[in-house]
Amino acid sequence: MKAFLLTAASVLGFAGSMFAQNLPPEYDWEIGFNAGKSIITRPLGPAETYQGNSSKMVNDISLRLNYYASPHWMLNLDIGDRKWETQGTWQLQNTLNRKYEPRNVNFLVADHAINTSVGVNYVIPFYSRYNTYNSCNVYFGATLGLLNTVNDGSTAYSVYKSAQDSGYIYASQYNYNSGMGFTYGVQMGVTYYITPRLGINLDLAVRYAEVKTIDINYREKNSNFHLLYFPETLGIRWRF
Repeated sequence: MKAFLLTAASVLGFAGSMFAQNLPPEYDWEIGFNAGKSIITRPLGPAETYQGNSSKMVNDISLRLNYYASPHWMLNLDIGDRKWETQGTWQLQNTLNRKYEPRNVNFLVADHAINTSVGVNYVIPFYSRYNTYNSCNVYFGATLGLLNTVNDGSTAYSVYKSAQDSGYIYASQYNYNSGMGFTYGVQMGVTYYITPRLGINLDLAVRYAEVKTIDINYREKNSNFHLLYFPETLGIRWRF
């Protein structure tokens, strides 16, 4: 009888400890990774001929660290990277003022646009059926941070081929220079937890960026720009 009671007590104690680990509140910290797409507006500020008239959708990635100060408030650190590109057309004209057909030009605004931002979010938590753990968080908030753009400021050239002039060379790609600035915006998202620790995330954001560069080709004309960008990403979360 004594052995049976000891065994039963051990089993109940183990089950109780497992259950207690799942009771809210749970974990204060969360780490994760997000990947998806991002688009930008034209980079206003430079001369209009260097802004382009359309932009490309590019890959957007980020690392996230979240801290839950309470069930309803979350602070986060976001480190992200994406490429910014636009396209436009330039009217070609030779030294004799002879005009050629316009050609497409690619403007590489930033080969890497790297943000390091902090944010605050209001969280609406949802719990599992028997209130054993926090099964879902819906959040929305604001972000503010620094932005670094990496680029080489170079220009690529192509040859205009036609019956009239097969050797005319024109600039087919213009790369902005590297720069530094700031970014801020708003975001909203949802994290659904498959287990008490592991979750999947959907995040939508709108951010404004203003960047100061040192343009070796056109000096103050292209020395700063500002734009909006829209990251739309999926991710994973791990709580601890």
